[in-house]
Amino acid sequence: MIPALETAKKHDGPIVVHVITKKGKGYLPCEDDIDGIWHGIGPFNPATGKFLNSTPANCKSWSAIIADDVLKLADNNEDILCLTPAMIAGSKLEKFFTKYPFRSFDCGIAEEHAATFAASLALSGKRPFLAIYSSFLQRCYDQINHDICRMDLPVVIGIDRAGLVGNDGDTHHGVFDIGILRPIPNIILAQPKDAKEAGDMLFTAFANDHPFAIRYPRGSIAYKETTMEKIAIGTWTKHGSINDHKLIILTYGDDVDKITHKIEINKLPIMVINCRFFKPIDAKMLEEIAKENVKILIYETDMLAGGLSSAILEFACDHQLKMDIERIGIKDNYVTFGANSLLRKEQEIDINHLFARIDDLLKR
Repeated sequence: MIPALETAKKHDGPIVVHVITKKGKGYLPCEDDIDGIWHGIGPFNPATGKFLNSTPANCKSWSAIIADDVLKLADNNEDILCLTPAMIAGSKLEKFFTKYPFRSFDCGIAEEHAATFAASLALSGKRPFLAIYSSFLQRCYDQINHDICRMDLPVVIGIDRAGLVGNDGDTHHGVFDIGILRPIPNIILAQPKDAKEAGDMLFTAFANDHPFAIRYPRGSIAYKETTMEKIAIGTWTKHGSINDHKLIILTYGDDVDKITHKIEINKLPIMVINCRFFKPIDAKMLEEIAKENVKILIYETDMLAGGLSSAILEFACDHQLKMDIERIGIKDNYVTFGANSLLRKEQEIDINHLFARIDDLLKR
């Protein structure tokens, strides 16, 4: 390389240095990696090539939960197909691709093609599942808008790595997809709070005839085998102190159970609402809580602009609902690189910051 670069440096005029590389050259586990698991990694033992991070007992990664549930549904529906733009391993689709090789499509790093292909398959009567990272979803916004949603096609989109992604890097945070997708007509946008709800959402999505996007974060959660059931689209659920409360928290994802657990331990007079659908939102429940004249705190760990609180404020304004609302979320800035715990603290969206605000509101 050095002699070639020295020659290029001395050359007077245009010159091309053509370099043929081999990924992981010099480290055997990387050289032998055909699934791309060494594309982005955590701590590992350099002597063995074994990763040090492991999934806790009785837990499963969100990606694996979604992928395995899609596979279960595909076992009973031969029209279900799976597509991904080069993230078979990342989105835990290996089992599906192995069991149904003729119903699986790796579109390469071409998100635009993957979305258009999914639309074409849906037009042909198939039921495509498009697994795509939130940060990469931005690349195929035009195709989701014009080819999937404008045509109102039943494509199920699995938005993997939604929310903060920690050490994956600052360009990979999946905090924009809610604001990007929510304005598009025909789309249904949701996020489950646990593994059971994830399966139910998938079951509902494939029983539905409209574009349906399910977002889920990086990381793992408690898991046990359950039966998938249909849920009512656009409905939220109540938790915590449902009958006697002085504060209502509206949130989503796995934070619902974390917050509810802490509220129950400390016996706080707070009701938590699992806002599992961003579009459509639960209009009936919003109208109910507006009549209570109780302080409302909207807690989201994605961008405030265009997110859950934006949807609620728009609805309140359009329907003349009087609601005393405060909100927590990522403000108008890009989030940097780092561990999720540190980033949440830096962005003032960590659980400690939330409960400090709760304490303040309960004292008023």
